[in-house]
Amino acid sequence: MHKENTSVSVYELERIFRNAKKIFFIGIGGISMSSLAEFCVFSGKEVFGYDRERNESCRRLEKICHIKYCSTPDSVTSMDLVIYTGAIDENNFELKNALRLKIPTVSRSNFLGYVMFGYRDRIGVSGAHGKSTVCAMLGHIFEYACHDPSIFCGAVMKEFCSASKLGKGKEFIFEACEYQNAFHSFYPTDAVVTNVEFDHPDFFKDGNETLLSFQKYISMAQRAYINSDSALARCLDHKSAITFGIEEKADYMAKNIKIGKTHTVFDIFKGRHFLGSCKLSFFGNYMVQNALCAFCVAYEKGIKSEIIISALESFKGIKRRAELIKRYPGKDVYLDYAHHPTEIRASLDGFKGMGYKKLLCAFQPHTYSRTVALYSDFLSSFSFADELFTVPVYEAREKNIYGYSDEKFASDINAELVYDVSELAKKIMESDCDCAIIMGAGDIEKTKKFIK
Repeated sequence: MHKENTSVSVYELERIFRNAKKIFFIGIGGISMSSLAEFCVFSGKEVFGYDRERNESCRRLEKICHIKYCSTPDSVTSMDLVIYTGAIDENNFELKNALRLKIPTVSRSNFLGYVMFGYRDRIGVSGAHGKSTVCAMLGHIFEYACHDPSIFCGAVMKEFCSASKLGKGKEFIFEACEYQNAFHSFYPTDAVVTNVEFDHPDFFKDGNETLLSFQKYISMAQRAYINSDSALARCLDHKSAITFGIEEKADYMAKNIKIGKTHTVFDIFKGRHFLGSCKLSFFGNYMVQNALCAFCVAYEKGIKSEIIISALESFKGIKRRAELIKRYPGKDVYLDYAHHPTEIRASLDGFKGMGYKKLLCAFQPHTYSRTVALYSDFLSSFSFADELFTVPVYEAREKNIYGYSDEKFASDINAELVYDVSELAKKIMESDCDCAIIMGAGDIEKTKKFIK
C-alpha cells in the first residue's frame, strides 16, 4: 500500500521549514523531488536523500546534496524534516524510521503546495496527457515575455536544461498530477485541464472517480481552462471556465491545421476574432492542442498574441517527448514517453503524419495495473506501427498480483518480445524502417546507450 499524502497546513510547514537545517528526501531522484531538493538547497538548507537507483537527476544533485543508494539505520536520525514521494509504500525503511523518531514528515505534494503558496499567480497544469509539455510551453512563454516565472515541470525542459526554474516574477507555473489526488494539495489560481481520461487504476476505480477528482481540483481555482475536445473534461463545471479545442466548439480554437515533416502550421481564433498563425516545430494534432492550451492561458493572463506565437515557434520541447536522439541516412530514431493507449495512438499517428513510410515502435508497458486495466485498449493502439517490439513491463512501485504475462501481451499486440535493451538496439539498427520510436515511461530509454 502506498503512503498517503499529508495535509500539514502552509503555516505549520512555514514554521517547520524556517527552523529546519537538515532536510531528507525519500525518492530524491524523482523529477519533482529533485526540483524540490534544489529549492531547499537554494533556501540555505543542507539536503540529504535516498533513492534505490542512481539516475541522471541523482548524478546532477550529488554536487550539492548528500545521497545514499542503500538504506542505513542512521539515514534520517539527525534530520529536521523528511519529505517523501508518493511512489514509495508505507513500509519504506527511511519513512518508518522518521515516523518512529517523530521527525516532521510530509508528502511531496504537500510540500510543493507550501512552496507555491507565496506566489500571486499559481498556474497548475493537469490532465491525463500533455501536462508536462503545456507546463514547459507556458514556462517558456512567460520567460520569453520577460516575466521571470518560477516553473516546476514533470520533465526536463530543453530551454532551461532542467525540470525546474526559480524566478523572481509573480507566476508559479507547475505540473499538477492527479495520481493519489496529489493536486488537491495545491493552491492554483488558474487550473488548466489538458484532458481527462481514466488512468492510474491502482488508485482510481473508473473514469467517473477520475472526473470527480479533477472537478475538486478546478473548484480550488479562480479560473479553469478546459479542453472541449476531451469528452470527460467537457463534464467539468466552473463558473469562470475558458475552453479551447480543435473539433468541438470552444472559446479558443485552432483551425486550418497543416502538418508537415518538420512543422505544423495552424490559425488561432478567439470566437470569430483571428489572433494569428503559428508555425510549430512539432507534429500531430495533440501538439496543436497543447500549443493552443498554452496560448489560451498566456493570452488570458495578458501576454500579447504576437509574443506568445513567437515563443511557441521557438519552443524546443522537453526530454523524451518525440525527442530525436539519432539521425542516420534513411532512418531517424526517437524517444517518446507515451505509455497510455490514447497517447500511443496519437503519437504514432503524429509520426505517420510526418511522412515516414515505415514505423518501428519499441514499447515498454508501464506498471502491471495500468496494462491489465487498459488491456483491450492497448490491443488497438499500435495500428500505425509497421514493426513492433516490446520489452518486459516496468514494474515501478508494483508487484505482479494480476497474472500479467509479458509473453502473452507481446503475442496479443503482434509484437516480438525482447528481454535485453542492447538486443533491442541491434534490432532497431538492422530494421529497414525509416523511423524508430523507443516508447514508454519506464527504463526503456536505456536503449539509447546502445544506439551507435
